[in-house]
Amino acid sequence: MSVENARWDIPAGMPCWIELVTTDVPTACGFYGRLFGWEFEEHDDPREGSHVIAHRDGYPVASIRESADGRSKWRLFLATPNSAVTAAEAGKLGGQVVVPRSRVPGLGVKMVLTSPSDDEFGLLEPDAQWQFDVGLPGTLVWAELVTIKAQTADHFYGGLFGYTGEQFGTDHLSDYEVWYLGGDSVLARVSMIRDHISPDAHSHWLVYLGVDEEIGTDEMVRAAVALHGRIRVDPYDCSLGRVAVLRDPMGARFALVDPSQATDYGSAGNDDPYDD
Repeated sequence: MSVENARWDIPAGMPCWIELVTTDVPTACGFYGRLFGWEFEEHDDPREGSHVIAHRDGYPVASIRESADGRSKWRLFLATPNSAVTAAEAGKLGGQVVVPRSRVPGLGVKMVLTSPSDDEFGLLEPDAQWQFDVGLPGTLVWAELVTIKAQTADHFYGGLFGYTGEQFGTDHLSDYEVWYLGGDSVLARVSMIRDHISPDAHSHWLVYLGVDEEIGTDEMVRAAVALHGRIRVDPYDCSLGRVAVLRDPMGARFALVDPSQATDYGSAGNDDPYDD
């Protein structure tokens, strides 16, 4: 499924871009390029700085840029028709702008904020030429906010985008909430288990990247390890598919998922979200 030329048949609050912020762009390109077959196009914008756009079969799937704080992480962008208005609303709910508005040619106007649940997210006003491949091998399939402040996150994102939630599991034990827009599930929120939270744990987004069913999650995990990735959660079966959680060579956490192996039991809440 490719999302393109949407310009406003995409609902506000829908995931519409992912970006890897990394301490080593060339190594990251090598890792993800070999793992998913991504190809890369370099950009050098006066305001946005140098960054790389990753493509799969000619369609954009992600951007990669240098980290400013020495940490590597995946960043999720959510759609908005007007980032300035949405940022102002976010401010009323306790959000703060950390990267100001800038235009990326072919992508749109973007900015980055922090929420009162201590996570970071992006806003994107897609350009008319915007394209984003999703739901396929090597592309975004699902995303979860793993957070210490679950109720704060529910209030903030629900207030900002109008998400409705359905909770699975037990509070403080296995608290997993799926967020919906217009009846469609778009994201989930995972609560860190209090007894397992370490002092250096951080709220973060976990992006799920698709696996070709002819290869399978287990084989992709072996390929990632051979490329110096690290396993954080061994492959397991859940309602999303067969999932594994890894870190890339620079430490950015991401998940692999083969949706063809989705089951009727379990949840995606088996992630080990603590030692960030």
